[in-house]
Formats: sequence, structure tokens, C-alpha cells
Amino acid sequence: MAEVVQEQGEARHEIVEAVLTEVRAVMPKELVDQLTPDSSLFELGLDSVAIMDVVNRIEKQFGMRFREEWLYDMETCADLVDCIMRHRNPETAAEPTPAPAAAKEATAPPAESGPIPAAHYDVAQFPECVAFHQRLAAAKAVGLENPFFRVHDRIGHGCATIDGREMINYTSFDYLGLAGHPEVVAAAKAAIDRLGCSATASRLVGGNHRLLEELDQELARFLGTEAAIAFPSGYGTNASVLGHLFGENDLILYDELAHNSMFMGATASKAGRRSFPHNDADALDELLRDIRGRYRRVGVAIESVYSMDGDYPDLPRFIEVKRRHRAVLYVDEAHAVGTMGRTGRGLCEHFGVEPAEGDVWMGTISKGLGSGGGYLAGREPLMRYLKYTTPSFVFATACSPANAAAALTALRVLQKEPERVVRLRERSAQFLKLARECGLNTGHSHDTPIVPIILGNSAQCLRVSQELLRQSINAQPILYPAVRESAARVRFFISAEHTEEQIARTVKALAECIAATSDMPASAG
Repeated sequence: MAEVVQEQGEARHEIVEAVLTEVRAVMPKELVDQLTPDSSLFELGLDSVAIMDVVNRIEKQFGMRFREEWLYDMETCADLVDCIMRHRNPETAAEPTPAPAAAKEATAPPAESGPIPAAHYDVAQFPECVAFHQRLAAAKAVGLENPFFRVHDRIGHGCATIDGREMINYTSFDYLGLAGHPEVVAAAKAAIDRLGCSATASRLVGGNHRLLEELDQELARFLGTEAAIAFPSGYGTNASVLGHLFGENDLILYDELAHNSMFMGATASKAGRRSFPHNDADALDELLRDIRGRYRRVGVAIESVYSMDGDYPDLPRFIEVKRRHRAVLYVDEAHAVGTMGRTGRGLCEHFGVEPAEGDVWMGTISKGLGSGGGYLAGREPLMRYLKYTTPSFVFATACSPANAAAALTALRVLQKEPERVVRLRERSAQFLKLARECGLNTGHSHDTPIVPIILGNSAQCLRVSQELLRQSINAQPILYPAVRESAARVRFFISAEHTEEQIARTVKALAECIAATSDMPASAG
């Protein structure tokens, strides 16, 4: 008996150490010293995405598969340890995950005697608002400027004017420089003269116009799909369509680094949901092998180019996995159209894959196509159904005539001027090569116009961004909780409009700024 107790104690100690190690990896460094088994995961700054990040790694380490309902009441590290202790035996680990239980209904807290605290009804005293403003004030007190919501007076040709100063700009999604192309601008102006500034209604009931119909057709031709639909919002497309296509008895699996719009779309659905390790088709394959049979419809949501890291998935491998398990592949091409493939047609062109091998291709017209809005593309029967039923399409005012005309013309300019895609690829490769030659950590970025410079320290990222701005270079810091603290970075979006000289100057200044701030104390942040 004593030996059994000792073995259980040793096993628990091993699990405790594993859990604490994984939690430390995702939490802010300044809170690491406060971590104990009884620490609240949420008070440590971990949201549901970060907790799933920990769970994914625990699963690999202990060879088990978490069920969704196990996670509902998990508040502390000790809760996670107890769950592993209860379910780590081989029989449980191999058992398929059942369909998710219905979400718990919210219940009112017990009535309290006495007056209701102001923090329960005064919006200015909500604890999260107070904590947020305290963080802003602390940063300002040590001389760190707020890098967000910088006001641009003019943007174009790889530059921006901020407070009267011209900057080399690396915060724009206008990868091909089409937002300011003379033909694109002229088309937008002509559309306003003919159709006004607003579509005035949703496309279903009165906001449809010839430009939008032409845009649908041009998108489908360009992408190589049977049909396409222009939506008024890229974010709204993901946030609405996933919940619309998948419901009870279904499951949505999404890459752990998928855009927030995908996560929100999955969360809004009545389907079960969970993430899988980034770009890991093998892990997805194993997960589907364990659980596919318990669900009606399973959606796999990935991106073509990940906006934080500048990397991309092995599309043929994901298609192979989705076929094997009879899943539905949903691909977000927001940062791939105009940037990937020989002529900018996206990840399918890059890999030589026919779009028909996937199921739903989502994208935006607000990045490489220099306008605003989103789109869906795929097989005609599904597109027709979604055109009549998707909430973010049916109940939202359509893209404005100016946006539709700009996107339509940008598509045509892109096909006339494929050298823009070539130039973008050359400038991106130059930036990446110079950064690596300087010993900078560019993560997994390759073959895309997104290059993160990973510093692993939010305070240093703020200082570097601030110093670059003084040198007329505008680059945005990406901080916790948008990424792990250990992955805090300054992110660069490269444009075909950047010159070789601008990129060389930027990387030189960047390396000098990093060297100058590397020894500063973290507490200054």
C-alpha cells in the first residue's frame, strides 16, 4: 500500500512539474514568480486560446486526449493536474471524444446584502477597464509611448506621413501597392459618381449592383473556383460562416495560431471546438483518427499565410488528411492573395493544387487587392446557399460601390502587371536575408511578405518600435497577450513599393536599435 501511495505521489509530482513548465511558457514573464499549483489560470493572464496551447502540449507529453467537457471547470493548475491524474490511463486516452455537452447555462450569483458595488454597474470602474488604464499609465510613466492608433495623414509608395513626418511604413497590408494605383483610384471615384457612397442595403434586399456581380465573377475566375461572393467584411465572414456551417453534433478544429475571427466564429457555433498544434498536419491526423467518428460534420480551419509569423501550411498534406477523415477544409487566404504563387493567386498556385481539392476558400479584398471587404469562394451549390443564408452577408450592408470598383480594378491590374508579385517576392527575400545576416530572430517566416523580429520581451519591443519611429521608420510591436511573452516581436509587412535602399536602411537601423535596448531592465516596461 505504501509503495502505491509513493508511486502516486511521484506521478503527481511529475505531472505538476510538467503543467507548471507549460504554463510558464505562455504566461507573462513578470508573473512567473507568482505561479503555484493553486494559481488561477485566468488571473495569470491566460485566455482560452493560451490554455488550449498548454493542453495541446500536455496531450503530446502524456499520450492522452482531453475531452471538451473536462475543460469547463478548469480554473487552476491543480485542476489541470487532477484531470490528468484521473484520465491518463491508456484506456481513457484511446477512447474517442464524444460530442460536446451543451454549454452550461449562466446562473445568477447569490444575492448579496447591502449596497451593490460600483464596479458592478459603473462601466468606468469595471475591473478590466481599471487594470487596462493602469497598464497604459505605467508605460507612460517610464517614458514608453503608446504605439497604437498612430494617425496617418497620407499613405502610399511604401511610406506614410505621421505628424507631418514621412516614414518608411511597415504597418500596411497594401502588399502590391494597389490601394493608390491610378486606375484603382479612378475606378473608385467613378463608382461614387455613378452609384453614390453607400450600397444603401444588404445585397439580398436592394444593395446589389453591377459592380458587385462583376466582382464575384472576376474573383471566381482569378481564384479558379466555380463561384465566389464578395462580403462587406473579412472579419465578419470568418466570424459568421463557421458558426453558420457547423452546429450541434459537429466539430471545428482550428490551428492554434488561427486569426481571432476564426476563433470567434468557432466559439459562436454550437459545434464542439478545439485547436491543434500550429501547421502540424500529423497532429491533426492523429486527433481526427481518435475523434472523427463521434461527429457528424468536422471542419478544419487553417490559414494560407499566418499574419503574426509569416509562415504557411503544407497544403497538400492538409488536403490528404481532410480526405482521409472526410472532413471539410476551410482555408483563410487573407494574406495569400496577391502574395503567394507565381501570379498571386494564393496557396493553391504556390503548391500547384486545384482549388476544387479544398472546400471553402475565404479571403479579403482589403490587403493584396487594396480595397475593403472579404469573400468566399468554392463550389457553386455551397456558394449559392451561403449567399442566401449567411448572417454577415444577408443582414449587413453590402460593400460600397467605391470598394467594389477598387477591388474589381485591382484584380484586373494585378493580372496585367504580374511584375508586382515578383517585386514583392524580391523585396521580402531581401529583408529576410539581411535580417538573418544580422543575427535577428525571424522565427519561421519564409516566402511571404510578413517578417517578425522576435525579441521575447514586450518592453523591449516597445522601445525598439519607439526608437525606429524617431528614425522615420514605422513598425508595430506585437505584445502579450496577442502572442506569448516569449514570442513578443516587432512585425514588418513588406510591400512591392518598398525600395532596396529603404529595406537595407531599415534592417541596419533595426539591428542597432535592438543592440541598444537589449541590456535595458525589463521593469522599464
